[in-house]
Amino acid sequence: MKLRTDGVTWQEIDGELVILDMQTSVYLTANGAATVLAKMLVEERSFEELAEALTQHFGIDQAVAEADARNFIEQLREKSLLAA
Repeated sequence: MKLRTDGVTWQEIDGELVILDMQTSVYLTANGAATVLAKMLVEERSFEELAEALTQHFGIDQAVAEADARNFIEQLREKSLLAA
């Protein structure tokens, strides 16, 4: 999976990310964990890679990392921010 690049822009502000779909004016704010994931998603990544990155970056349990990654991916899907 990967973030869409057409009509989508993002900016990091104080460690948090704001992602904006300029075509639909839909936006998503991302906390620290989601910011790590969003930066990874500029390239094609697997769910496993995303969860592992959270585990390594924040030192959290694998189950928590997987839940956080799953939640963020769901938000991206709901807002059509992932590439097809």
